[in-house]
Amino acid sequence: MRSMFSLEEVGEMLDMKTSEVEREIESGHLTYSFHDGEKRITLYDLEKYMGAEQTRKITQDYLGEGEG
Repeated sequence: MRSMFSLEEVGEMLDMKTSEVEREIESGHLTYSFHDGEKRITLYDLEKYMGAEQTRKITQDYLGEGEG
């Protein structure tokens, strides 16, 4: 499973606009890392944001990896 996602991908996963993802970052609710000069959100960041079980379900659904 991938471990790093763009802000746009996270927006798609969470049914949010990219600007809403940015606001979550700016407010300190969602953390990120820099990778190749761009903000990327890791699985760990998502787990801190919404919990491990919810993160696993959402990322598996998004990546099409089926039922867990």
